[in-house]
Amino acid sequence: MEKANKYLDTLYDTVPGYIFGLLTFLIGFSGFILALIFSPDYILWEKSISVLGHKKGGIFSRMGLIISNIIAIPFVIYLGRSLKDENVNEKVRKIGIGAGIFVSVSAVLTGAVSGGILSGWHGLFALLSWMGGNVVCSIFGYTMLRNPKYSKFAAYFSFIVAGIFGSYLIPFFITNFCSAFPDICKTFGDKVYTIMPIYEWIVMFSILFWYLFYSIYIFYKKI
Repeated sequence: MEKANKYLDTLYDTVPGYIFGLLTFLIGFSGFILALIFSPDYILWEKSISVLGHKKGGIFSRMGLIISNIIAIPFVIYLGRSLKDENVNEKVRKIGIGAGIFVSVSAVLTGAVSGGILSGWHGLFALLSWMGGNVVCSIFGYTMLRNPKYSKFAAYFSFIVAGIFGSYLIPFFITNFCSAFPDICKTFGDKVYTIMPIYEWIVMFSILFWYLFYSIYIFYKKI
């Protein structure tokens, strides 16, 4: 652990921590934009992001997801380090960092197993990243409220993104339940699904802008 911390210290001395957050946003955002441009037959308010991954431009969204979330790991660690303070519970802070790494790895695997013989795991990894995203943003928002280096607005922004993740899981579980038990609620499930594609895009862009916001905040505040 000590060696890992020394390596990270050297890394952050060479590359400022906020750079990783900016790269996470730029690569992730560009990947989706390129995927949409090269997949003109894909309609984002009708089909899920997973469908886009199998279109002609899908390679851009998958690679963007993988690369951006690999780069997100050092940013999450840096952000977690910046939250260290006597007013912040150390265990909670470390749980937030660990959960952030878990979410990034889950997102990487979501992109990596989209299609092919392991495609059945795609949905599981996506679900884990959504659930984890809610936890991470909630923990970071809470610790920011306790840390004088972060404003209340900065903390509330993280809570808002956590709320987007959490609220998305409601229609997600409804549609999956109704799909598994069509005799009970198939019609209702079909109606709920109509909001799912655009809602998923809101979730995706909310977390990308989460990285952008805190990268700019850290740079501006010189944290």
